[in-house]
Amino acid sequence: MDKQVTANVGDLVLFDRRNNQYEGKVFQVRENSVLVELDKDAAKVLGYEMPNTVVRHGKYSIIG
Repeated sequence: MDKQVTANVGDLVLFDRRNNQYEGKVFQVRENSVLVELDKDAAKVLGYEMPNTVVRHGKYSIIG
């Protein structure tokens, strides 16, 4: 079985949340997920107080 590619700090990732796609920049990599900084407008749309979210490995695409 192929090992999935995981993002590194500084990578831009694309992920789904509430039936929409969002883009963010990875600022920390964990064993099972990455911590992503969102655009402030996207965070507001999602109802987040802080512009950060957690995305599980395999649930995002690296775009840059």
